Amino acid sequence: MKDFLRDWNFRRIIYLIGGIWAITQSVMDRMWILIPFGLYFVAMAVFKFGCASGNCEVPYSKYKEPEKN
Repeated sequence: MKDFLRDWNFRRIIYLIGGIWAITQSVMDRMWILIPFGLYFVAMAVFKFGCASGNCEVPYSKYKEPEKN
């Protein structure tokens, strides 16, 4: 359990809070079709996949590769 909580960053916390919020709002408004939308964001935060793992950024390279013609 200790390893599970160690790698959390701000983005994962936001995904978790947003997913839980979407699920609770869907249940309160009885919009059952939107529950999977909230579950997706909760799963991204808990299982660390997608943008919640920080892999959506394009790495910046200071040096440009020469063009091949």
